Amino acid sequence: MKELDLLIKNAKIVTADTTFSGQIGSRDGKIVYIGAAGEEAPAAAKTVDISGKYLLPGAIDPHCHFQDPGFTQREDFEHGTMAAAAGGMTTVLSHPLDNPPQTTFENLRVKEEAYEGNAYVDYGIHVGATADNLDLIPRLWKETGATAVKMFMCFSVKEFPFVDDLAMITALKQIASVDGLAIIHAESDGILKEAEAQVKKTGKCDGMAYNRTHPKEAEIEAITRALYFLEITSCSGVILHVSTAEGLRLIRAAKERGVKVYAESAPHLFQFVDEDMKEKGPFLKFSPVMHDRENQKEMWDLIGKGYVDYIGSDHSPYTYEEKMKGIDDIFLAPNGIPGIETSLAVFLNGVNEGRLTLNQLVRMTSLNTASIYGLAPEKGSLALGTDADYTIVDMELKKAISADQLKSKCKWSPYFGVELKGWPVMTVVRGNIVYQDGEITGQKGYGKYIKRKK
Repeated sequence: MKELDLLIKNAKIVTADTTFSGQIGSRDGKIVYIGAAGEEAPAAAKTVDISGKYLLPGAIDPHCHFQDPGFTQREDFEHGTMAAAAGGMTTVLSHPLDNPPQTTFENLRVKEEAYEGNAYVDYGIHVGATADNLDLIPRLWKETGATAVKMFMCFSVKEFPFVDDLAMITALKQIASVDGLAIIHAESDGILKEAEAQVKKTGKCDGMAYNRTHPKEAEIEAITRALYFLEITSCSGVILHVSTAEGLRLIRAAKERGVKVYAESAPHLFQFVDEDMKEKGPFLKFSPVMHDRENQKEMWDLIGKGYVDYIGSDHSPYTYEEKMKGIDDIFLAPNGIPGIETSLAVFLNGVNEGRLTLNQLVRMTSLNTASIYGLAPEKGSLALGTDADYTIVDMELKKAISADQLKSKCKWSPYFGVELKGWPVMTVVRGNIVYQDGEITGQKGYGKYIKRKK
């Protein structure tokens, strides 16, 4: 065999189905050798001994808001993909809530140009559906490499209007006509507005008051409606960042009756509960909100049973000054938190606590994600001929993240002071080490634009 570019040895190699001690080698960005521990490996230009740490297929984060273009005071693609590398992510998929939002070919080109030459990891781009671009959706899917079509069932930001029932059904029909994939923020706008009106009548404006404006019923009702719409249109769809155990059960039941639907959930929903708003306030303000400890316990139980198809960080940074506006009145702070650097660690900690296995985690961070978003087989698994993307984790490393460690442009995190056991320590993208032991080692511009297979 020709010389390898990179050989990683003394690894515990983890796939969706098995774990074994071995070594893995790449050439020209592809995996060309997988061997057992102790086996004589081909010669390599570079050899890295990871001393028994775990090597996972490169993790994929398909739910990122990089705020670029339009809001780069909060984050930009350069820093966002550095943060991704530090979080063990080898591929990221960007959501269309920038300014301008990616609902037209022209707006998509603006984003593509903003990203070109700035990425440290590989990336794809989602487009969006609103009532104003329904006729354009089939072409946006067929003529681009977009990885999904996003829509909101409730107000989010003025730049990206939500769809009413008629627009949503029309959008899903259009997406289904080209065998596309819808991704849906499922909260009932009507229930949210009524809950907010009732809470504001009380005069309360603390963190817990905000959480009461997003009751479980808002998500459960919207998921029920979204599942019915997916069923009657025969459209494939993802319900994003599911925050309720009941929502996960509804999605599983729909899947069992043949609806083409997947469940995404997010790390902060498994780390924090509503009571944490008393301490963290605007710095833990996002939507849908986290709920009580009993709901979280059920969520952990269901994730262990396979009810969650994949994990998305919903990385959505805002400036410290923007968040501080909500210190005395939570309703003045924007919705969103950074999370791409801590997402994997939350679930590695869960593995250490016995809540799920590393093999299950691989399914939710690599295999399923690549399959759902049209990135397989190059992404999402460890097999000969696939991209040499690896996430290497130290399951014994215990730490709490601090501001000086963050690679994101956003230098605050709700995870400050939260100790987690199990962290990514090396990230390899197409055979190149882009992050190692706390430092970015890759080059800006190395990350490649990955388009969905057509």
